[in-house]
Amino acid sequence: MKSMNTQMPLRVPITILFLFVLLLSACQALEPSQAAQADSPPAVEQESTAAVPAQEVVEEQEAPAEPVEAEQEASDEPQLATAIASAKLTNQAGRAIVSARGNHFIVDSVPPIEGPNEELNPLDMMLGALATCGMFIAEHVAQEEAMPLEDVLVAVEGDLDASGVAGSGADPRLQVMRVHLDLPGTNEEQAAQIVENFEARCPIYTTLTRATEIEITVNDETPSAATEGLNTAKLSAQLSNQPGRAIVSARGNHFVIDSVPPLEGPNEERNPLDLILGSLATCGTFIFERSAQEMDIPLTSINTLVEGDFDPRGVGAMGSIDPRIQAFRVKIETEGIDDAQAELMTEQFQQRCPIYTTLQHAAPIDIAVTTN
Repeated sequence: MKSMNTQMPLRVPITILFLFVLLLSACQALEPSQAAQADSPPAVEQESTAAVPAQEVVEEQEAPAEPVEAEQEASDEPQLATAIASAKLTNQAGRAIVSARGNHFIVDSVPPIEGPNEELNPLDMMLGALATCGMFIAEHVAQEEAMPLEDVLVAVEGDLDASGVAGSGADPRLQVMRVHLDLPGTNEEQAAQIVENFEARCPIYTTLTRATEIEITVNDETPSAATEGLNTAKLSAQLSNQPGRAIVSARGNHFVIDSVPPLEGPNEERNPLDLILGSLATCGTFIFERSAQEMDIPLTSINTLVEGDFDPRGVGAMGSIDPRIQAFRVKIETEGIDDAQAELMTEQFQQRCPIYTTLQHAAPIDIAVTTN
């Protein structure tokens, strides 16, 4: 029993020593983990600072998009083409020959200024330009959208005070125009789509609508009545059996008009742009001729050339490009008169020509007269 009592005190210190060793080992095992935790904040900071260059890289990758936008904006800038028509008096009073792209045709002056008015007159040409432009847009849209369009018939009217042409002092401009489209085979939605394209893509409409009110009716819709107290010019047109070609009828005259290249037209005969430029050229020519007679001015010759600038891309497709005529230039060459007389006749042209007094509200018109 004595021996047992002497061994017990030795076991206690050994146990305590063993526990102390275990505790020390555990502390040593914890030290690397704590060190890792102490080092973790700098690691986060390093990761955060590494994200900044990444953003810069993204911005550098997106930077090339800016020139693309600039290029897109540049593509919307006007790319103008110039249409040209000219007129020359014949040896018969009140009659002129118009030339446009190799086509030549006779145009007559109107009764208010003692014209024969047997052939086409300037008002016929302006109305015909609007009618055929709308017709060819309708035909082309139907092809684009596979519409069951069977035919296109167009009637156009324009109201004006003809006394102003005679020199009464009244404004002879076209005060209102009415366009009726007969589109057999189309439903209401298709007809509306055609009208929308007509209003956006026809350079004659987009020009004239800046100068006067234009009413468009379709199929069974009834056009408004003519304006009371005004004179009304009328004209009709119908597609022929050849795509892009129409027959226009005005006061017993019948003539062929062709569609233009942006609408895949043949463009062999006169086109709508030829008509509107020719109407301005002949109107000016006849007013010069008549005012020379009235003022006893010895005008012996007159040649008139008219140019119009427009962007043909707007004709080919719906979009942001306006195909309207943006500027007109009228160049008049005369013989037999001096500069003072030319100035007097130019004033008469600006006051009495219904084509000029209408179009001047749509676009700038520069007039240059040379005398010899």
